[in-house]
Amino acid sequence: MEKPMNKLENLEPKRVFYYFEQLSQIPRCSYNEENVSNYIREIGKKLGLETVQDNVLNVIIRKPATLGYEDSEGVIIQGHMDMVCEKEDTSSHDFNKDPIKLEIDGDYIHADKTTLGADNGIAVAMGLAILEDTTLEHPSIELLVTTSEETEMDGALGLSEGVLKGTRLLNIDSEEEGVLVTGSAGGELIEVKIPIEYKEVSDSYEIEIEVRGLMGGHSGMEIHKPRGNSNKILNSILREIKETIDIKLISITGGTKDNAIPRQSRVKIGVDSEDLSKFNDKIEEIRKKIIDENKLEEPDISIGITKGNLVSKVLSSKVLSSLILLIDSIPTGVFTRLPQDKEIVESSSNLAIIKTEEEQIIIQVSTRSSAESVLLKLRQNILEEIDKTNASYSISGNYPEWEYNPESKLRDTALALYKEVFGKEMESTVIHAGLECGVFAKKYPELDIISFGPNMYDVHTPKERLSISSTKRTYEYLKELLKRLN
Repeated sequence: MEKPMNKLENLEPKRVFYYFEQLSQIPRCSYNEENVSNYIREIGKKLGLETVQDNVLNVIIRKPATLGYEDSEGVIIQGHMDMVCEKEDTSSHDFNKDPIKLEIDGDYIHADKTTLGADNGIAVAMGLAILEDTTLEHPSIELLVTTSEETEMDGALGLSEGVLKGTRLLNIDSEEEGVLVTGSAGGELIEVKIPIEYKEVSDSYEIEIEVRGLMGGHSGMEIHKPRGNSNKILNSILREIKETIDIKLISITGGTKDNAIPRQSRVKIGVDSEDLSKFNDKIEEIRKKIIDENKLEEPDISIGITKGNLVSKVLSSKVLSSLILLIDSIPTGVFTRLPQDKEIVESSSNLAIIKTEEEQIIIQVSTRSSAESVLLKLRQNILEEIDKTNASYSISGNYPEWEYNPESKLRDTALALYKEVFGKEMESTVIHAGLECGVFAKKYPELDIISFGPNMYDVHTPKERLSISSTKRTYEYLKELLKRLN
């Protein structure tokens, strides 16, 4: 592992950014968290604090209450240690071994062509800085750092019931300063499997079509924005070509994370030699049209076409027809909005991943909703479309919604403090992204929970960036909030 560059050493709050830079040196994609979990555990031990590392690598570090707070109810500071690992095509970064290369641009920290990991490394950094600071006033603190939040929330789901002692939980996994999150969506993953059938061909050339350059983004936080889905766009190209040319499917792939709007997709098709000229004219016509239709919202969109060699084996026309039908009919984007507030997304789906395996094509659809009944309705709509083909499906990764609590002393305290400190109202809202708070609320029904965080932008993409000034303000707010929770 490379020695830390100490690029953040002059930033304030100093110890928060110290720990953030240390975390950035440790590879920590979801399911590759043992090293970072051990690092956090060792920090707790070095501070002489009670430290627990459980069988799913969650870490809990307990700090006793300071003088005058001994009788106050305990507070849990919570974040997750894993990060979404996405990079640009031109990046040679290896997420399994390379540290994140941090860059400073004005008020922002970003990475070199990769995701930054501020989601949610900044929460862990703040928590560790709180633990080591002996000048603070606070109730007893438990720093809870969970694993695999960005996939199926395995850490939160695997947390033993009864292990937490605090009654108030501060989740620092939100991405907009001045917004207090008090509810979030639940969701699940629907995986569709199209069986593969092959056939031999003798006069077809391989053509690769690639859609790239889209913005992508967090499928909870950005799903309502006018951003393109590369899987959907690529499918529209296939559908239009197929209307006039007898193309053959070889393979298709698109998207990398089920909680990220896909930015790039590619398909390999076979085109008979006698159709090549017609195909070239048609694909150029489609390419120009697609770019023109999307360039306002997706200014960097591009469509690449590459001609290869003759192929001998392709997939059957039945597979291609099923694929086009499914991608066409499975919804992506907003499904419903909250009845009481049409500005807030209630439910959505993200046609996130397509991949070709030896015996099947996999389509993964991530669905979310803040109401379980609506999630079930969305699921039923998708399953009805799947049933029209010979595809099969499975449902996994279910995580619960976090329902808004109309009576929350913690929320009231946090809102009042924000106005006192910053002289303006703090917005209280329910978000469409999934948070671990829903899991904790189910395991600990009496737990009073809020979520907040500093300004972050374009998380789950290589453009992810963190505001330095917002981090400082949010950390000062966190310290003052702990002081008020007596």
